[in-house]
Amino acid sequence: MMLAAMLAVAMLAASPALAQDEPAVVADAKANVAGAGGAKAEAECKDGVIEAKAGGVVAKAPCEPEPPKAAPPPPPKAAPPPPPPKAAPAPAPAPAPKQLPATGGSSVASLFALGAGALLVGGGLLARRLIR
Repeated sequence: MMLAAMLAVAMLAASPALAQDEPAVVADAKANVAGAGGAKAEAECKDGVIEAKAGGVVAKAPCEPEPPKAAPPPPPKAAPPPPPPKAAPAPAPAPAPKQLPATGGSSVASLFALGAGALLVGGGLLARRLIR
């Protein structure tokens, strides 16, 4: 019974994500094309014109093609290597770590909480067994 209730809650939480259709808006940066529903737009400058279509309407805008890219400049010459460093004196040894002061707390509280949790679980299992 409990499993059925958990499954119902999980399905209720996941239903909006499962009910969605495929995305209506698609954009492809590599192909320079974007679409939404029946509309389509191209970002590529072909023959000096960019074209966008939506249903029966076609929009055209003039564009200038990109100028050809110039060759990159040659890399600069490498700087001469720096002179080798002089031997530095060895650093002083690190001081020994200090022990932290006692905080005054004890581990009894955590053991008490662990015992209380175990009693709650055990009591729940015993009550379940008695009800059956």
